[in-house]
Amino acid sequence: MLIQETQQYEKGGIQHDVYSQEDVIDVSCPCCGTDKFERVYTEHEVLGIVRCCSCELVYTTPRLKSPESNYWGDKEAFYREARLIFEGRAKHHRDPTYQQTLDIVERFTPRGKLLDVGSNTGMLLRFARNRGWEVTGVEPSKSLATLSHEQFDVPVFANYLSELPQTENKKYDVLTMTDVFEHVSEPLDLLADVRRLLKPEGCLYIRVPNAKWNIFKQRGAMAMGRQPLQGIWDAGEHVVHYTDRTLRTMLERGGFQVIDLHLPLPVQVPVWHLYVGHYYQYPSPWHLDWKRHFGRTLFYWLGRMERIARMGSVGYLPPAIGIIAKPINS
Repeated sequence: MLIQETQQYEKGGIQHDVYSQEDVIDVSCPCCGTDKFERVYTEHEVLGIVRCCSCELVYTTPRLKSPESNYWGDKEAFYREARLIFEGRAKHHRDPTYQQTLDIVERFTPRGKLLDVGSNTGMLLRFARNRGWEVTGVEPSKSLATLSHEQFDVPVFANYLSELPQTENKKYDVLTMTDVFEHVSEPLDLLADVRRLLKPEGCLYIRVPNAKWNIFKQRGAMAMGRQPLQGIWDAGEHVVHYTDRTLRTMLERGGFQVIDLHLPLPVQVPVWHLYVGHYYQYPSPWHLDWKRHFGRTLFYWLGRMERIARMGSVGYLPPAIGIIAKPINS
């Protein structure tokens, strides 16, 4: 029997389907600091998706007071989500994304010291180490950081990037943030920490969801007379929603120059929870969710053609954006 699509299923994190006013705070634009915005959508009753009237950044306000706490769940619950992967009996559903991330990074920096920010359970780090990188992670969820060390024996700082000691300054050739930057409520502060930790000639890799893709899905559903699915913006966790232009603007204000922008492969999210009421991190059979599998792949390729038609800018069809950036005047 198909379970209703909702966040009320067994999962290691502590996401909820509905939040109250006590859970949220109002915030200014994380890029330019202004408070004037236009409403785009509302999720989970109280989480607002807005567009800044000054710099056009899309962000969440009101947002959860501590969105990172979604990942402060029980270690054993997180272990159950990925047990077959830890045991070497299954792949992770993001493995193609991780491999592509490293392929792109290695075009600019073949090998060296790599710091993965928001490293979760170390899934990307395990690939990077096997490819010859000297790897370190930073993960504020102690449950996830502990699993990284226990299951893959990779060194992980169990804290925020800003808390890394001075001994780490100018140490890393590459910092990666794969589907992490959209979770960061103070992106300019985080970019300052990235500059502190990167070697002068180092590079930063960021992959984020494409905000225009969410707008496309939202408008498409409403044009067909349907309400968009709850969670289309993932506003319980995603506090900033980037387009290629606003991502470039944020990085430039943070002291970085974008040297490469590409369209990453789409993530095919598993749907085990719809059938068994439990989230698992390994891929579900394509026939359980073939429409979305096909749709994500189709729009990825349509997005590549759309980008050619737009003379290099990213439009509404690609699900994600990837960049390589280097510090300015390093």
